[in-house]
Amino acid sequence: MVIRKEAKVSNFLKEVNLFDGLDNQVLNQLFRLGLVQNFKKNDLVIRENQPGGNLHILINGKAEVVKAVKGSKGKSLARLDRGSVFGEMSVFDGAPYSASIRALDNCDIFIVRGSDFEKFLKENPVAGHEIFRSLIRSISNRLRRTNLALSMAEKGH
Repeated sequence: MVIRKEAKVSNFLKEVNLFDGLDNQVLNQLFRLGLVQNFKKNDLVIRENQPGGNLHILINGKAEVVKAVKGSKGKSLARLDRGSVFGEMSVFDGAPYSASIRALDNCDIFIVRGSDFEKFLKENPVAGHEIFRSLIRSISNRLRRTNLALSMAEKGH
C-alpha cells in the first residue's frame, strides 16, 4: 500500500456527484486536503466496525461494500467504481464504519481526514451547502433502495 500526495487537482473530482456544482477553485482547495492511497486487489480499504471518520473517493479500480453476516464470509451489498464516495456517514456521525470495503481490482482512493473536511465545510459555507444537498440526495437514494430490497424480500421475491 502506497500513500502519496498529489501536486495538482485531478479531473476525477469533477466526476464525483457529491461535488456537483463546485467550481475549479473550490475543487482544487478540496483536493489539497487529501491523499491518494493505493490498494491491491482483495485488500480491505476499510473494515466494518473500525473507527471511522474519513471521506473516501474511488479514483480508479473497482471495490465492493461487504457487510458481516454471522456464519459466512459476508454479504456483498454494492459495487463501487470511479467517483464512488464511502465513509461519509462516519465523518458526520462519528460512528464506526458500517460495512467493509474490499478492493476488487488494484485501486487508487482519495482520502480526506474527516476533521479536515469539516473545517473545509465551515470555511466554505456555499460549497458546504451544495455538498450537503448532494449528500442528502445520495443517502436518500440508498435508503429508498434498501427499503425496496427489504420490501421485495418480505414478499418472497
